[in-house]
Amino acid sequence: MKLSEARIDVLSERIVDVLADQQDVLFQASDPRLRQAIREIMIDELTVEERLDAEVRALLEQHRSDIVMGRLNYDEVFRRVKQRLIRERGIVL
Repeated sequence: MKLSEARIDVLSERIVDVLADQQDVLFQASDPRLRQAIREIMIDELTVEERLDAEVRALLEQHRSDIVMGRLNYDEVFRRVKQRLIRERGIVL
């Protein structure tokens, strides 16, 4: 994750504060619940690439013997599989 959890907490608090100052925004939940929801969304978005990398590693484990025997370059295959999944799923990193 590219931001610390403390930084995410600060950002989620600021987001709620800025929205609360807007005339056109009406909250339907308490500030702590909103902060928690924003925090969870931010963490989920920030960990997309980590989860994708783990999935690619799991897929490549199926071809470990070819990679170990030198028939395939692990880094190149990793990059290609990752790019394919990003394209197929419309992931924005």
